[in-house]
Amino acid sequence: MSALGNCGVDPGIVLPDDTTSTTCSALNEWRALGTAEVFTNGGFLMILSIHNSKFAALFVLGLVLTLISVVTADKATAQGQLGEGTPAVVSKDTAAYWIKQLSHEHYLRREKASQKIKEMGPVVIPDLVTAMNQGDLEVIERAVAVISDFAITLEPADDGNAWETLQNMAENSVGRRALAAKAAMDEVAESRSERAEGLLIAAGLFIGDGDFSVAASQSLLPLIEVGDRWNGDVKVLRWLEWAGGIGHVRVSGKAVKGSVLRNVARMPDLTAIAIVNSDAAVEDEVFSSLSVMERIESLDIRYVKLTEQQGEIISRLPLRTSLTLMGTSITSAAVEKIRSRLSGLEIQFRQGGFLGVSCYPEEQVCLVSKVYPNTAASDAGLMFRDIIVGAGKDDVSDFSTLQETINKHQAGDEIEIRFLRGGKLLKSTVKLRRLEEN
Repeated sequence: MSALGNCGVDPGIVLPDDTTSTTCSALNEWRALGTAEVFTNGGFLMILSIHNSKFAALFVLGLVLTLISVVTADKATAQGQLGEGTPAVVSKDTAAYWIKQLSHEHYLRREKASQKIKEMGPVVIPDLVTAMNQGDLEVIERAVAVISDFAITLEPADDGNAWETLQNMAENSVGRRALAAKAAMDEVAESRSERAEGLLIAAGLFIGDGDFSVAASQSLLPLIEVGDRWNGDVKVLRWLEWAGGIGHVRVSGKAVKGSVLRNVARMPDLTAIAIVNSDAAVEDEVFSSLSVMERIESLDIRYVKLTEQQGEIISRLPLRTSLTLMGTSITSAAVEKIRSRLSGLEIQFRQGGFLGVSCYPEEQVCLVSKVYPNTAASDAGLMFRDIIVGAGKDDVSDFSTLQETINKHQAGDEIEIRFLRGGKLLKSTVKLRRLEEN
């Protein structure tokens, strides 16, 4: 037995040890508020004031013990029905009660209400939105904070539309409500972006600076690559929607699937896509999934076998700047159909062979400006400032004629390269490779 003197009750009143703490806590809270809590039971409404008399204390303690036993019994009943550890369904009355407490005059009470509502989960979001319509600034601030917490702590697919709720408020509300929603969205987006990067890297995606080809011109750019190192978890790719600030994606090898491209298309800042190196036939969804995008600046398809139907799908995509088709086996007729539908689009159509040199475009000859490592050009022994004068059966007068000649050949074709070095004509036969990026 323990005394309740530290609760402000007559020290002569004692209770069993296991109820003292609970009862004392309740009494202290009631005293802080000046009145007892409001209880409803069987249609009765009771509001009790606490006085420092033994009679009043005994009356209150009896009521508290009764309520504790009822709550304990109800909890046991709920656990028996739902199973241990299964959350009970949140009643409308419970949600309404704690939402009302968000505007309580006491700070600690408001804090407790926020915590209680968080524990209820995103099922209370519609009730929070309704409560915010009353215009109470404290309720708005706390309700938005709770919804934001759901969006940050829960998986995007399980947040009860918390993100969409904030987005709707930011776009369709005014005043403090809109400002609070916008600030919350920034916080959620930053949190999800950081989490997305960690999860995607852990799943085997590359995120960082890498070589990326746009219209056959390589540059070092921030990109995401989903390739053979990806662990195959499609669910984690949902986080691509939160990978902001990256505009270039390369999908290669075993990852060239409709389920992958469907998630890639949801990236917020995506402008350029490369789909490369798939030896197996690919499904139509690889390309049709991109139709949800508003704009695609560049699409680079290399060493992926395309069908006539897939060429038709590509011709209807929202392409704006360039399309590269390299080693795709698509027919010239299909390419011309794409040209007719996407007039003004720069289209590079190549059989897939890659030599691996750049030449000065302003020169009247094909003067080598760069030889890329691990390419057919480096195999041929070509060097900086060599002058290429022939490839295969064709003469080469400048870089454009060299490109036209190489574009006729597939990767794996052998071709003779003729070049001048120090005025001396040299020859080398090489096997053309695929265009590869690091």
